[in-house]
Amino acid sequence: MKKLFCLKIILPALLLSQVGCKSLTGGPPKWLANPKSAYPEDRFLVAVGAGDTRRAAENAAAGNLARIFEAHIESDERLLDQTRETTTSFERTTDFTADISILSSQTLYNIQHAEAWKDKKGRYHAVAYFDRRQTASIYRGKIDELTARVDFYIAQAGSTDPLKKYAALRAANRHAEESRYLLGQLKIIHSPSASAAAPNYNLNELRTALADAARQINVQISIAGDTERRMTACLVELITGYGFVIGQPAVLEIDGRVEITDTGERTRGMVFVRYELALRIKEAGGNIVASVGDKGREAHRSLEQARIRSFRTMENTIQANGGQRLDAYFDSLVDQQ
Repeated sequence: MKKLFCLKIILPALLLSQVGCKSLTGGPPKWLANPKSAYPEDRFLVAVGAGDTRRAAENAAAGNLARIFEAHIESDERLLDQTRETTTSFERTTDFTADISILSSQTLYNIQHAEAWKDKKGRYHAVAYFDRRQTASIYRGKIDELTARVDFYIAQAGSTDPLKKYAALRAANRHAEESRYLLGQLKIIHSPSASAAAPNYNLNELRTALADAARQINVQISIAGDTERRMTACLVELITGYGFVIGQPAVLEIDGRVEITDTGERTRGMVFVRYELALRIKEAGGNIVASVGDKGREAHRSLEQARIRSFRTMENTIQANGGQRLDAYFDSLVDQQ
């Protein structure tokens, strides 16, 4: 009896269930030397793995199957324009059989296990496979869903508000990129289905539209106390990373203050300073849409080095939290489907 299971990759480890999988002893099964003899290539995509335990063998088989996609996807990626907006990994709880995350950005669905075999040395061998047509149907459903979302956000991008226009195109691009990954996988699983599932939008045109919309967003930065302009430089890097332009008339404004003061404390040759960072991101009308703040103490053997350490801490805060706050803001500007 074949087994359907759920799994995720956590670092290199696969977490697999073993319930209901047929285990064989005796002579080697024919799939060990030639998997395609037992799982015809026109119907299945198959890989074999080995390990000291049955779970390890299933992990290895699933990993070997995943490498087929990894090799194809990495090869395709080298041919693509790398200016696309990166996104978080596409993760979803489903009713389907298996999810494998690859390289933190790939998800494979519907991996199945059917058989395992233990050799005379006690080593286990297992099969992992896709039923091509069954899996293609699952992928078609997911891609159709993503295409509907892209169309939905493209319609929202007709807004005359530059921030809402950018937010809608950003959402459309995010779902289009997810669809592109799934289409790449579907081409390997069942190429005819991939051709039929191709979306009606042009991904390169979507990317260009997003970049054009970003260039319409001018941002003004004003940080009190930033005499060395280190916080300003950090914010400029953050903002231009979105494709926005530093200038006026401002569509977004970032203001705030930075302060580093000598506490007067000297302990064991260490000089202590107190730092505080307070930033606000506002729409042109003054509406505050996000804030970033941090405060604390740093110490070093000299006042200057303690100040430098404080600057680095605040820069890390901006890098870690600034993008998250902006992302959440832009997500809030679009209707969710």
